Amino acid sequence: MAPDLPTPSGGIKVIYRYVEHLCALGHDARVWHGTPGFAYDSWGSTAPVDTGHQVDFAPGDVLVMPESGGSKWSFLSEGHPVVMLVQGMDFVFANSDFLVDEPGAYPGWPQATAALPISDAIEVFLQRACTPGFPLHSVPVQIEDWFVPRPKEKRIALMPRRRREDLLGAVQLVRRSGHLRDWEIVLIDGMTQQQVAEELGRAAIFLFGAEREGVGLPGAEAMASGCYVVGFTGDGAKEYMLPQHASVIADSDVVDMCDRTLEAMDWFENSRELFDDRAGRGREWVRSRHSAELVRARLDVAFAAITAPGSAALLSTQVRLSHYQAHAPATDVVNRSRMAVRRYGRRFIDATLKGSQP
Repeated sequence: MAPDLPTPSGGIKVIYRYVEHLCALGHDARVWHGTPGFAYDSWGSTAPVDTGHQVDFAPGDVLVMPESGGSKWSFLSEGHPVVMLVQGMDFVFANSDFLVDEPGAYPGWPQATAALPISDAIEVFLQRACTPGFPLHSVPVQIEDWFVPRPKEKRIALMPRRRREDLLGAVQLVRRSGHLRDWEIVLIDGMTQQQVAEELGRAAIFLFGAEREGVGLPGAEAMASGCYVVGFTGDGAKEYMLPQHASVIADSDVVDMCDRTLEAMDWFENSRELFDDRAGRGREWVRSRHSAELVRARLDVAFAAITAPGSAALLSTQVRLSHYQAHAPATDVVNRSRMAVRRYGRRFIDATLKGSQP
């Protein structure tokens, strides 16, 4: 099951890639979107897609659910077994309360039979969050082949939406240092995947504003593109943001981010062999751990266990289940108006009752 997002986010792309690999391994795998006819026209994936508010499942099928929303969407499987795809630690307890325990071996999903963490950080987190012995099948995310180095230029790339204030502070400190000179700041925003790959391929340095990451895909893509990465780990990126091939910045330390950026600029201009060596080692590290071959091999092992005869993950009966979209807010004019009237009517009643209290 995948949410019907307006554009394919990094998490959506992971789902599509996993389905492609599972199909190549011989599984009848599909992405399930809720809106009838839903498709990403600009996303060139070969993954089969089923659409509809409801889908019929047969005995022996497996339903994989994203972890987003925490336990909020647990009811969708109606108690039937599910496998959780976990792409972010902060989503696991998103619907939890400080004063209430979550039921189940996997938090809030008593029907969960296994989980697929996408990074080392998430796997360690789930080892604490789940009961001992709960099956965890670690499968990395794939870095696409189009993220490759191109002739490097004096360009510092960044994505301005995450940790904007920190990145803005660091860049302005670099500007005020007087050392920016003929270096160009490149904002990667509103671009296609190919345009992002082109910009990262040309950029010498990537400033990474990681925050609460499951793995931190942009930083890994920048490394694969031959950038020298300066930034935060957001926790999830700590598996590849290593001091031997990146500049790791303590949380919100914009002064150090400025200093390490200036250092990398100096290496590029005056110690190119050192710069290329560090950037090259980062690229090799990422490529060795996020290749299509490794992703497919890990999925093969995971789903051999998940789909084995007698596996607890297999649905035992035929059942019709609902997608998130079956419970989405109304979008047509009539229903939107009806909901607005009910909402404002409720507010009027609440205000009246409050005003009548002594």
